[in-house]
Amino acid sequence: MKQQRAWTAGLILTACAAITGCGSLFGGAGRTSGAASTPGVNATTVSEKGVAAAGGQTGSGTGSAKSTGKADANKPSFHFPTLTLGDSGPAVLALNERLAELGYLPVALTGTEPKITQENLSSPPQATFTWRYANTPASLQADWAPDTFTQITRGAVIAFQHQQGLAVDGVVGSEVWQALLSASAASDSDAYTYILVTESPAPERLQVWRAGQWVFSSAANTGVPAAPTPDGTFAIYLRYQSQTMSGTNPDGTKYVDPGVPYINYFDGSDAVHGFQRAAYGYPQSVGCVELPIDAARTVWSLVDYGTLVTVTGHYTAPAKPPATSTGGSSPAKGSTGSGTSKGSGSSKGGSPSKGSGPTNSTGPANSTSPTNSTGSTNSTGSSSGTSPTNSTSPTNSTGSTNSTVSSNRTGAANGTDS
Repeated sequence: MKQQRAWTAGLILTACAAITGCGSLFGGAGRTSGAASTPGVNATTVSEKGVAAAGGQTGSGTGSAKSTGKADANKPSFHFPTLTLGDSGPAVLALNERLAELGYLPVALTGTEPKITQENLSSPPQATFTWRYANTPASLQADWAPDTFTQITRGAVIAFQHQQGLAVDGVVGSEVWQALLSASAASDSDAYTYILVTESPAPERLQVWRAGQWVFSSAANTGVPAAPTPDGTFAIYLRYQSQTMSGTNPDGTKYVDPGVPYINYFDGSDAVHGFQRAAYGYPQSVGCVELPIDAARTVWSLVDYGTLVTVTGHYTAPAKPPATSTGGSSPAKGSTGSGTSKGSGSSKGGSPSKGSGPTNSTGPANSTSPTNSTGSTNSTGSSSGTSPTNSTSPTNSTGSTNSTVSSNRTGAANGTDS
């Protein structure tokens, strides 16, 4: 009887052990690239911190799966250095040598390519870097240092992470090192691309440099003084073909804009994206770089994860031409001739002056659809505002011709500025 009881108890213990082990055997952690890395996803909440979390490890119980005992405990493990923006030293030099070898940098290695391994990360072979293109913009060259983790390095890391299906956060940890040093590491076959946004001289413009040539240029809008677009160089870390943006204007009002197209986040909630406006070339957003819809579509096709965006300058409005009179009764200053009828659509836009045309709104309209009017159809201006035709802003509008007023928003995504 005792033997039977012992056998039964042993069977129960064995079964319990098998059940408690399921979490370790079948609940293992796994990477999720998910919506954060998938163009075309309609998202409502985006932040750089959230992107890193979404792309990180999920699940639990991986640490308790099969133990091999003392042999594993005594086996030395290699600790890869964790590198991020601002770091410098031999390990960063090794990182840049490997990224250049794989084609992710605007520089190339000359002579014999060094062999980077985990054993020589602290003392990498000497190498010489040269610019891949003769006419590399000075603003891009200024950000390069072989042994420093600059935005150029961060952009290359983001591009590699996206190419490999890793979490996109611009940080080099053990997982990234192992992928980089692998014989099967993905190389970058695309031409190196760079975006330059100039706020001065007016009008504001966005230019795309690709494979040594300036290939595209468009008028653009940056942030108003109350919510300026930050100067500096940044790497695109998240992209959406379309997204609902919502947030708070500088004056405290709220906005929700569905269907904002061709979004490329480069600094927190600031992005390059399309937005319908009556005119372009001067500050109108709350931090994002806005483009005409067609221009945004072209930029979307040229750039990718890791593309660097440099924003430079300080917008100064061009000198206003002297007023001329043609006789008869003329509209009040700041009006386009349709009076100050109700519902100009911009009185809630956190703008410098109520009821004006695009210059009174500090952000995009309620809809990013090119065919939808983003303001009131019964007014194109206001006697108290400054519409594009009477202001010092550019008149080369590529936006909708059905309305010259902007919306009641200053434009940003849910925490993602526009």
